[in-house]
Amino acid sequence: MALFGRKRLQTRDPDPFPPWNPSPVWNQNLAGVSVNDATALGIVTLWRCVDLISSTIGSLSVHAFRDGERIDTPAILMQPNPTENRIDTYSALITSALLRGNAYALMGDFDRFGHPRQLVVLDPDAVQVEVSPDTGSITYKVGQEAYTRFEMMHMRGFMRPGHVVGQGILDAHRHALGLAIAEHEWTERIFSEGSIPSGVITTDVDLSPEAATELKKAWVQSHGGRDRTPAVLSGGLAYKPIQLSNSDLELLEARKWSATQIAALFGVPAHLAGAPSSDSLTYSTVAEDSRAFVRFGLRPWVHRLEAALSNALPRGQSASISVADFMQPDMLTRYQAAQIAIEAGFKTVQMVQNEEGIEAG
Repeated sequence: MALFGRKRLQTRDPDPFPPWNPSPVWNQNLAGVSVNDATALGIVTLWRCVDLISSTIGSLSVHAFRDGERIDTPAILMQPNPTENRIDTYSALITSALLRGNAYALMGDFDRFGHPRQLVVLDPDAVQVEVSPDTGSITYKVGQEAYTRFEMMHMRGFMRPGHVVGQGILDAHRHALGLAIAEHEWTERIFSEGSIPSGVITTDVDLSPEAATELKKAWVQSHGGRDRTPAVLSGGLAYKPIQLSNSDLELLEARKWSATQIAALFGVPAHLAGAPSSDSLTYSTVAEDSRAFVRFGLRPWVHRLEAALSNALPRGQSASISVADFMQPDMLTRYQAAQIAIEAGFKTVQMVQNEEGIEAG
């Protein structure tokens, strides 16, 4: 209460909950294209990054703990929405947070102690967040209905100081995404509407329009489509294919750069996002990139989801999402470590077999 009391007295202090401005002047989209969920997901690299992060987290095992001891997994963690699979629910939450910076889920089916057993993920555009200037309490409005933080799960992405809602990729990087979308549309128009032919047939003989049309028609019939047989020309005819111009090559380089930037925005290694990489890939570099992706690309979102789910559980309980399978080293490394442990005497062969799931012979 003291915070809000001071706010009324100190008129020169900034509002502790300033209005949300998702599109500052410096980040306006100048490419002349619409940047929204649909157009952004039309970018192959962005789709791959969002699907990779959301589907991977959605497929991880989740458990519940009380005072450090594992307990039976509650229904709200096992299958939050009975009408869909758990991976669908968790993936939708992560996707919303990635793109929009906020994921909302309406909780329901409360038990006799007031604890929710189900939740339904909402479209972030359908939720309005309001903060009371007197108490600082947060209200979530969906249509004409208002819900408290005990009824609405709110998972935030990147947070700016003093704000109560997160900031997503679509808001924070509208300029970069607009450029990538414009490059994609421009390339598509070149192939679908452009007047650039694949090649030119030349001759020193003057041809009438009718003769030129017949020559073109005969060439297409003989060598168009999938026909890759050698061409035989006579009568002074010559065929010259049209190569990519410098501007076309620059467009391809720009699209590669955009793909690399998008992969970097999501913290996804270029080879996993299908983006070009200047690094030579080896087994060791791929394995290290994959571990780095788990640590720095997945873990922050895993922790955000764990915190949001834990808030829906009874006091003293917490949700835990396991990434152990992704952090596990390869078989050769594990066996080498096991050999060292056995020789050092702090592990037995039986212990290693149990860890690896190998039945004793």
